Amino acid sequence: MFVINEIAAISETGAAAFEQDDDFEMLEKAIPGNIKLFEALLENSPDNYRLLILLSRLYASYSFAFFEGKLEASLLTSACSDSPEQERLKESVNRYYRKGADYALRALKTSYPEADEKFKNPGVADIFLEKMTREDVPALFWYGFNLGSFINLNRDSVYFISKAYLAEKIMNRVTELDPDYYYGGAHLFLIAYYSSMPPYSDEKLKLSLFHYSRLKECKGDTFLFADLYYGRYYLWRRQEKEKFEEVMNGIMQYSGRKKEYLFYNTIAAQRAKIYLQATGLLFE
Repeated sequence: MFVINEIAAISETGAAAFEQDDDFEMLEKAIPGNIKLFEALLENSPDNYRLLILLSRLYASYSFAFFEGKLEASLLTSACSDSPEQERLKESVNRYYRKGADYALRALKTSYPEADEKFKNPGVADIFLEKMTREDVPALFWYGFNLGSFINLNRDSVYFISKAYLAEKIMNRVTELDPDYYYGGAHLFLIAYYSSMPPYSDEKLKLSLFHYSRLKECKGDTFLFADLYYGRYYLWRRQEKEKFEEVMNGIMQYSGRKKEYLFYNTIAAQRAKIYLQATGLLFE
């Protein structure tokens, strides 16, 4: 058990190192091997919080970086919808986000065995989340991220859309407990959520803009995903085409190489290019 804990502790640093690299070909090949290693270790320590969080984080990062982008590009640029390739990609993305959510929920249940039952009722979930502390943020964030990402890809399902409130509540709680956690990722999630999740309203757009402003205050201009989500979701919802094009071009032309954000800034530039190519589809 001691050895597993030591490996998990070292691997937390390794996971961060992955996110400071922009060699995507190498990373896409390396991450699955690490996932399988951690899953093997988990068999011998099934309630190991660190391993559960690592697995949730890696499944989320792997799906987001290497599958969701390909799926979105295909959906926005392909003349054919529901192609076999799109179905294959969607199946992979859904599978990885489900696994990521399951691992994060297991991590949360190491401290709160009743978590899954509490989350089934909106009113009870609010009260339950108030019990959470800063120490619970990793499990909360990765559960909310994986769950919310899964829901976003399955908006044609009334059942999954009915669960969107939970991802929203979880991410808002994360912003209260530790707003800077994982590059301010809860703010990033809420930028997209309030601009794109029905029912739409001006009040929700104001909330989207609020979380964008908070993220910019926290990360400045060097974390490109803040502007990417602002453009892709907020400006798209407002149909501000010229501003959208300005923001996306700015992301693509950014020349900074801040190591901390290298992985995600590289993804942001790739997505900005895709969104610019799909301007005619995104804007009337």
